[in-house]
Amino acid sequence: MSANNPSPRPPAQRGRLLPVGRFFGVPLYLAPSWLLIAALITLSYSGIVRDWVDGISPAQSYLIAFGFAVALAACVLAHELGHVAVSLALGRPVRQVVIFLLGGVSEIDEEIDRSRDELLIALAGPAVSLLVAAGAWLGYRSVAAYTVPWALLSLLVISNLIVAVFNLLPGLPLDGGRVLRAIVWRVSGAQLTGTRAAAWVGRALAIVVVVGSSLFLRSSGWGFANVLFGLMLGAFIWVGATGALRSAELSARLPGLDMARLLRPGLMVRADVSVAEALRRAWESRARGLVVVDSADHPRALVNERRIGSVPTDRRPWVSVSEVARPLEPGLVLPLSLRGTALVSAVRATPAAEYLVVREDGSAAGILSTADLAMAMAAR
Repeated sequence: MSANNPSPRPPAQRGRLLPVGRFFGVPLYLAPSWLLIAALITLSYSGIVRDWVDGISPAQSYLIAFGFAVALAACVLAHELGHVAVSLALGRPVRQVVIFLLGGVSEIDEEIDRSRDELLIALAGPAVSLLVAAGAWLGYRSVAAYTVPWALLSLLVISNLIVAVFNLLPGLPLDGGRVLRAIVWRVSGAQLTGTRAAAWVGRALAIVVVVGSSLFLRSSGWGFANVLFGLMLGAFIWVGATGALRSAELSARLPGLDMARLLRPGLMVRADVSVAEALRRAWESRARGLVVVDSADHPRALVNERRIGSVPTDRRPWVSVSEVARPLEPGLVLPLSLRGTALVSAVRATPAAEYLVVREDGSAAGILSTADLAMAMAAR
């Protein structure tokens, strides 16, 4: 299973990922969850290997089945690199590639804004899988039957064809879903319309996969590991389709976001002012944020609303605002002119609860609260 995710969220935290190399500067990772699917493949396919290879021992069959699991991971990686290569060729940076339990995902840094690019990037992965299947088939034709290479190449032909065909099913987050989205987007002129169509088809596919896996549980032809994989895959498709739909609807709301409408009035206080005194001044002036300034009245830190609120009432006279403030860094100072996608991108670049907003001349205009931004996006 392959997906191309324009969101910055990977399927696992980067600290838990195993680096396996780079592709034109794009880091490649293996998630720990891959070990689970490798174990399932080893257990499930060892019997097939014993049936297909003459004179092989049980221990050897497990080793060869594990080798197939590793080779399949390499094929999935090649599939993802197809997406990456086309994305980079189109000038769209890729954050990372992760191979995990259910396949792979390529993290594209930015939302794709052209249906043509969406179509080309989506088709690249299945095209690579078909090429790998063709190469494995040529190798299969050139080796002796019922040998280890013959068995491995046979499995690689079948698995890569399955990867290509399955990923071309027309539902998000599969590649075929992105193809459908690109086509509907092109015809309708609206990316959101294309995403809605592909996401709902993806949800329907998820139901078919889950129901089909449950029915196959009663069939002797399917092992429990295959059924479990099918159930997990159906759940993943549903979650991916739902996430893509929500992300698209959210992106459609972004152009209307205006920094000036989100500003909270702020109050400048010195670092040695107590929490109690700072809150008293804020209540009197009806300020909704506190900015810590130095002796020259230059902003140096922002008081965190949650932290200052958590200071016990009896301790507020003895705690200075500097103890509940976050020092200003470049990402915490935003220009008043930010709007829409640029505003959200700036907030994502440096996550925080509050930001200092400044005018063109550098003077403080107010404070942006992430909570206010989230409420505005939800309301729209």
